[in-house]
Amino acid sequence: GNLAAPQFSRTYDTLTPTVPNVDSTVPDGTYGLNATLPIRVSFNEPVDVTGTPTLTLETGTTDAVVNYTSGNGTADLIFNYTVAAGHTSSALDYVSTASLALNGGTIKDLAGNNANLTLPTPGSLNIGSLSNNNSIVINSSAEAVTKVSSTLADGTYGSSVILPITLTFSKVVNVTGIPQLTLQTSSTPNGIASYSSGTGSTVLTFNYTVAAGQTSPDLDYLSEIALAVNGGTINDTGGTPATLTLPEPGTAGSLGINKAIVVDTTAPTVALTYSPASSL
Repeated sequence: GNLAAPQFSRTYDTLTPTVPNVDSTVPDGTYGLNATLPIRVSFNEPVDVTGTPTLTLETGTTDAVVNYTSGNGTADLIFNYTVAAGHTSSALDYVSTASLALNGGTIKDLAGNNANLTLPTPGSLNIGSLSNNNSIVINSSAEAVTKVSSTLADGTYGSSVILPITLTFSKVVNVTGIPQLTLQTSSTPNGIASYSSGTGSTVLTFNYTVAAGQTSPDLDYLSEIALAVNGGTINDTGGTPATLTLPEPGTAGSLGINKAIVVDTTAPTVALTYSPASSL
Protein backbone atom coordinates (compact mmCIF):
# COMPACT_ATOMS: atom_id res chain seq x y z
CA GLY A 1 0.00 0.00 0.00
CA ASN A 2 0.98 3.65 -0.14
CA LEU A 3 3.18 4.98 2.65
CA ALA A 4 1.51 7.59 4.81
CA ALA A 5 2.91 11.10 4.44
CA PRO A 6 5.16 12.08 7.38
CA GLN A 7 3.47 14.22 10.00
CA PHE A 8 5.19 17.27 11.47
CA SER A 9 4.18 19.25 14.52
CA ARG A 10 5.44 22.65 15.59
CA THR A 11 5.40 24.22 19.02
CA TYR A 12 5.28 27.97 19.21
CA ASP A 13 6.41 29.86 22.33
CA THR A 14 3.81 32.54 22.89
CA LEU A 15 4.24 32.85 26.66
CA THR A 16 5.14 36.27 28.01
CA PRO A 17 8.17 36.50 30.35
CA THR A 18 7.22 37.81 33.80
CA VAL A 19 9.11 38.99 36.91
CA PRO A 20 8.29 36.91 40.00
CA ASN A 21 11.19 38.14 42.14
CA VAL A 22 13.45 41.13 42.83
CA ASP A 23 16.31 41.00 45.33
CA SER A 24 19.94 41.97 45.97
CA THR A 25 23.05 39.86 46.40
CA VAL A 26 24.53 42.08 49.14
CA PRO A 27 24.17 41.18 52.83
CA ASP A 28 21.42 42.89 54.81
CA GLY A 29 22.67 46.04 56.51
CA THR A 30 23.16 49.79 56.26
CA TYR A 31 24.84 51.24 53.18
CA GLY A 32 26.08 54.78 52.67
CA LEU A 33 27.45 57.22 50.16
CA ASN A 34 29.08 55.64 47.06
CA ALA A 35 28.20 52.07 48.05
CA THR A 36 27.27 49.96 45.01
CA LEU A 37 24.41 47.49 45.39
CA PRO A 38 23.49 45.06 42.61
CA ILE A 39 19.70 44.79 42.30
CA ARG A 40 18.63 41.53 40.64
CA VAL A 41 15.40 41.44 38.60
CA SER A 42 14.56 37.77 38.02
CA PHE A 43 12.35 36.67 35.13
CA ASN A 44 10.70 33.25 34.86
CA GLU A 45 12.77 32.44 31.75
CA PRO A 46 15.91 33.74 30.01
CA VAL A 47 15.55 37.09 28.26
CA ASP A 48 17.50 39.14 25.74
CA VAL A 49 18.10 42.83 26.40
CA THR A 50 18.85 45.69 24.04
CA GLY A 51 19.55 49.27 25.03
CA THR A 52 19.59 50.35 28.68
CA PRO A 53 16.38 49.59 30.59
CA THR A 54 16.05 51.30 33.98
CA LEU A 55 14.78 50.44 37.46
CA THR A 56 13.55 53.27 39.72
CA LEU A 57 14.19 52.85 43.44
CA GLU A 58 12.48 54.68 46.29
CA THR A 59 15.32 56.62 47.93
CA GLY A 60 13.65 59.54 49.69
CA THR A 61 13.34 63.03 48.26
CA THR A 62 15.10 62.01 45.05
CA ASP A 63 14.42 58.57 43.57
CA ALA A 64 17.31 56.63 42.10
CA VAL A 65 16.98 55.69 38.43
CA VAL A 66 19.31 52.73 37.99
CA ASN A 67 20.60 51.57 34.61
CA TYR A 68 20.63 47.94 33.48
CA THR A 69 24.14 46.53 33.93
CA SER A 70 24.30 42.86 32.91
CA GLY A 71 22.51 39.53 32.50
CA ASN A 72 21.61 39.43 28.80
CA GLY A 73 20.65 35.87 27.78
CA THR A 74 19.85 34.78 31.35
CA ALA A 75 16.79 35.00 33.58
CA ASP A 76 18.49 37.42 35.99
CA LEU A 77 19.10 41.04 35.03
CA ILE A 78 21.41 43.12 37.24
CA PHE A 79 20.94 46.84 37.87
CA ASN A 80 23.90 48.32 39.82
CA TYR A 81 22.69 51.03 42.19
CA THR A 82 25.27 53.47 43.60
CA VAL A 83 24.15 55.42 46.67
CA ALA A 84 24.22 59.16 45.99
CA ALA A 85 24.15 62.15 48.34
CA GLY A 86 20.72 62.63 49.90
CA HIS A 87 19.51 59.06 49.33
CA THR A 88 17.71 57.49 52.29
CA SER A 89 15.56 54.42 52.83
CA SER A 90 14.64 52.42 55.92
CA ALA A 91 13.88 49.40 53.72
CA LEU A 92 15.12 49.72 50.14
CA ASP A 93 12.56 48.91 47.46
CA TYR A 94 11.50 50.09 44.01
CA VAL A 95 8.85 52.79 43.70
CA SER A 96 5.98 50.82 42.20
CA THR A 97 5.00 47.80 40.10
CA ALA A 98 5.81 49.98 37.05
CA SER A 99 9.38 50.84 38.12
CA LEU A 100 11.01 48.69 35.44
CA ALA A 101 11.13 50.66 32.17
CA LEU A 102 12.50 49.87 28.72
CA ASN A 103 13.96 53.38 28.31
CA GLY A 104 14.02 52.92 24.54
CA GLY A 105 15.42 49.38 24.73
CA THR A 106 13.77 45.96 24.69
CA ILE A 107 13.41 42.95 26.97
CA LYS A 108 12.20 39.81 25.17
CA ASP A 109 12.41 36.07 25.68
CA LEU A 110 14.51 33.98 23.32
CA ALA A 111 11.47 33.44 21.09
CA GLY A 112 10.98 37.19 20.69
CA ASN A 113 8.01 37.67 23.02
CA ASN A 114 8.00 41.05 24.76
CA ALA A 115 8.37 40.76 28.53
CA ASN A 116 5.71 41.83 30.98
CA LEU A 117 7.56 44.48 32.99
CA THR A 118 5.16 44.49 35.97
CA LEU A 119 7.06 43.91 39.22
CA PRO A 120 5.78 42.30 42.42
CA THR A 121 4.01 44.90 44.55
CA PRO A 122 6.65 46.68 46.65
CA GLY A 123 6.49 46.24 50.40
CA SER A 124 8.10 44.05 53.03
CA LEU A 125 4.98 41.89 53.31
CA ASN A 126 4.69 41.23 49.58
CA ILE A 127 6.42 38.09 48.37
CA GLY A 128 8.90 38.68 45.57
CA SER A 129 9.52 42.34 46.37
CA LEU A 130 12.99 43.71 47.12
CA SER A 131 12.14 44.73 50.69
CA ASN A 132 10.61 41.30 51.37
CA ASN A 133 13.76 39.53 50.23
CA ASN A 134 16.31 41.94 51.75
CA SER A 135 16.60 44.31 54.71
CA ILE A 136 18.70 47.09 53.22
CA VAL A 137 18.91 50.50 54.87
CA ILE A 138 20.24 53.45 52.85
CA ASN A 139 21.75 56.35 54.78
CA SER A 140 24.01 58.53 52.66
CA SER A 141 24.94 60.69 55.65
CA ALA A 142 25.81 57.84 58.03
CA GLU A 143 29.29 57.46 59.43
CA ALA A 144 31.35 55.72 56.78
CA VAL A 145 34.84 54.28 56.41
CA THR A 146 36.97 56.82 54.58
CA LYS A 147 40.37 55.13 54.86
CA VAL A 148 41.85 51.69 55.54
CA SER A 149 45.54 51.51 56.43
CA SER A 150 48.01 50.03 58.93
CA THR A 151 50.40 51.38 61.54
CA LEU A 152 53.04 48.93 60.34
CA ALA A 153 55.84 49.99 58.03
CA ASP A 154 55.67 48.78 54.45
CA GLY A 155 57.47 45.47 54.08
CA THR A 156 57.19 41.69 54.06
CA TYR A 157 55.65 39.83 57.00
CA GLY A 158 55.49 36.11 57.72
CA SER A 159 53.67 33.51 59.82
CA SER A 160 52.40 34.44 63.31
CA VAL A 161 53.05 38.16 62.84
CA ILE A 162 50.20 40.35 64.07
CA LEU A 163 49.27 43.01 61.50
CA PRO A 164 47.14 45.93 62.84
CA ILE A 165 44.65 47.17 60.23
CA THR A 166 43.15 50.61 60.92
CA LEU A 167 39.72 51.74 59.70
CA THR A 168 39.12 55.51 59.80
CA PHE A 169 35.46 56.58 60.00
CA SER A 170 34.03 59.96 59.07
CA LYS A 171 32.73 60.45 62.64
CA VAL A 172 33.10 58.89 66.08
CA VAL A 173 31.75 55.35 66.35
CA ASN A 174 31.06 52.98 69.24
CA VAL A 175 31.70 49.23 68.96
CA THR A 176 30.24 46.21 70.71
CA GLY A 177 31.25 42.60 70.17
CA ILE A 178 34.06 41.61 67.81
CA PRO A 179 33.44 42.85 64.23
CA GLN A 180 35.63 41.25 61.57
CA LEU A 181 37.40 42.30 58.37
CA THR A 182 38.03 39.63 55.72
CA LEU A 183 41.33 40.03 53.92
CA GLN A 184 42.34 38.86 50.44
CA THR A 185 44.92 36.13 50.92
CA SER A 186 45.81 33.13 48.81
CA SER A 187 44.46 30.60 51.29
CA THR A 188 40.99 29.23 51.91
CA PRO A 189 39.56 30.55 54.13
CA ASN A 190 40.98 34.04 53.71
CA GLY A 191 42.71 35.86 56.54
CA ILE A 192 40.46 37.45 59.18
CA ALA A 193 41.28 40.63 61.08
CA SER A 194 39.29 40.90 64.33
CA TYR A 195 38.35 44.15 66.06
CA SER A 196 40.81 45.04 68.80
CA SER A 197 40.36 48.65 69.92
CA GLY A 198 39.16 52.17 69.11
CA THR A 199 35.56 52.38 70.31
CA GLY A 200 34.61 55.97 71.10
CA SER A 201 36.92 57.35 68.41
CA THR A 202 37.10 57.68 64.63
CA VAL A 203 39.80 55.01 64.17
CA LEU A 204 39.18 51.31 64.82
CA THR A 205 42.03 48.81 64.90
CA PHE A 206 41.59 45.22 63.68
CA ASN A 207 44.38 42.69 64.32
CA TYR A 208 45.26 40.06 61.72
CA THR A 209 47.52 37.19 62.76
CA VAL A 210 49.23 35.77 59.69
CA ALA A 211 48.58 32.02 59.40
CA ALA A 212 50.66 29.41 57.62
CA GLY A 213 49.93 29.24 53.91
CA GLN A 214 48.52 32.76 53.66
CA THR A 215 50.22 34.99 51.09
CA SER A 216 49.58 38.32 49.41
CA PRO A 217 51.80 40.46 47.13
CA ASP A 218 49.95 43.62 48.30
CA LEU A 219 47.62 43.04 51.23
CA ASP A 220 44.07 44.31 50.87
CA TYR A 221 40.61 43.32 52.07
CA LEU A 222 38.40 41.01 50.04
CA SER A 223 35.77 43.46 48.73
CA GLU A 224 33.70 46.55 49.52
CA ILE A 225 31.59 44.43 51.88
CA ALA A 226 34.47 42.72 53.71
CA LEU A 227 33.62 44.44 57.02
CA ALA A 228 31.01 42.57 59.09
CA VAL A 229 29.66 43.29 62.58
CA ASN A 230 29.83 39.54 63.33
CA GLY A 231 27.00 39.70 65.87
CA GLY A 232 28.23 42.99 67.34
CA THR A 233 27.57 46.61 66.37
CA ILE A 234 29.35 49.65 64.95
CA ASN A 235 27.13 52.66 65.64
CA ASP A 236 27.43 56.42 65.71
CA THR A 237 27.10 58.25 69.03
CA GLY A 238 23.35 58.45 68.54
CA GLY A 239 23.00 54.69 68.08
CA THR A 240 22.53 54.69 64.30
CA PRO A 241 24.42 51.84 62.56
CA ALA A 242 27.47 53.04 60.66
CA THR A 243 27.91 52.27 56.99
CA LEU A 244 30.04 49.14 56.63
CA THR A 245 30.90 49.69 52.98
CA LEU A 246 34.64 50.08 52.41
CA PRO A 247 36.49 51.92 49.64
CA GLU A 248 36.75 49.53 46.71
CA PRO A 249 39.98 47.50 46.92
CA GLY A 250 42.68 48.99 44.75
CA THR A 251 41.17 52.49 44.80
CA ALA A 252 41.88 55.63 46.84
CA GLY A 253 41.36 54.99 50.54
CA SER A 254 41.90 51.23 50.34
CA LEU A 255 44.52 49.29 52.28
CA GLY A 256 46.28 48.17 49.09
CA ILE A 257 46.76 51.78 47.97
CA ASN A 258 47.71 53.23 51.37
CA LYS A 259 50.22 50.51 52.29
CA ALA A 260 52.61 48.12 50.54
CA ILE A 261 52.39 45.11 52.84
CA VAL A 262 53.54 41.75 51.49
CA VAL A 263 52.47 38.57 53.29
CA ASP A 264 54.83 35.67 52.65
CA THR A 265 54.63 32.59 54.85
CA THR A 266 56.95 30.49 52.74
CA ALA A 267 59.82 29.42 54.95
CA PRO A 268 63.29 29.99 53.48
CA THR A 269 64.94 26.84 52.16
CA VAL A 270 68.55 25.85 51.65
CA ALA A 271 69.40 24.33 48.28
CA LEU A 272 72.03 21.58 48.46
CA THR A 273 74.04 20.55 45.42
CA TYR A 274 75.88 17.20 45.44
CA SER A 275 79.05 16.95 43.38
CA PRO A 276 80.74 13.53 43.46
CA ALA A 277 84.47 13.64 44.06
CA SER A 278 86.68 13.07 41.06
CA SER A 279 88.34 9.67 40.89
CA LEU A 280 92.10 9.69 41.05
